[in-house]
Amino acid sequence: MTSHACEEIAEDESGFPSGRCSCGWETAGCPDDETAMNVLMEHAFRMGSQLPAGETILAATAWPNNAALIADCRRLGYLPGRVMDVTYGRGKWWTVGGEPEGLVKHDLRLDGVDFRHLPHPDASFDAIAFDPPYKLNGTPTDKVDAPYGVDVIDTRDGRHQLIRDGITECARVLASGGYLLAKVQDQVNGGKVRWQSRIFADHAESLGLEHVDALLMLAYRPQPAGVRQVHARRNYSTLLVFKKP
Repeated sequence: MTSHACEEIAEDESGFPSGRCSCGWETAGCPDDETAMNVLMEHAFRMGSQLPAGETILAATAWPNNAALIADCRRLGYLPGRVMDVTYGRGKWWTVGGEPEGLVKHDLRLDGVDFRHLPHPDASFDAIAFDPPYKLNGTPTDKVDAPYGVDVIDTRDGRHQLIRDGITECARVLASGGYLLAKVQDQVNGGKVRWQSRIFADHAESLGLEHVDALLMLAYRPQPAGVRQVHARRNYSTLLVFKKP
């Protein structure tokens, strides 16, 4: 199993329009106006774009992909100093704004490094990016799932333990004052909502990390055809941000 989760499919890097968008849908007013901002956010959800550079970073946003989300985390100061990506995969987290200088990259399919056993001493990094294989359901496919190691079916408890172990190891190599950015998603599995954001936040806090932020990445995920809906569809993933005292 590789140590990386599924990337968002959308790759549109365009920002918000001023006046009329290329889609022909008209925006209105100044972004300082509450009504106009609601219009802009509706457009973001429909078009899969992000807030323009310099605008307020909102906790729940339709970022077009993980890289746009991570770029806003950089603006928030969550990627200081020496940075390590323990689930580098294809480098998709760093396609907006470029990689941090001196980024240390690991992944099972890149260099054989397992995020549960990092070859670094304690307190080595100021920020760590962690995008573990959090997918619990659905039929695996070679095209979508194999590149991220989630084509191999595992038990829910097994996958949860894998991610807990990864958080524990990341906490070990994180320096005091440093940040751990961990991507997760709440999912319906086995007829119940599995609150993975809470499960892994609880574990991180049990290690002494402080849960300082959570950014919800909105996306349209329709109910699978032929499947009776008994829970609200989880149309978001969550980036948990922890700080080491």
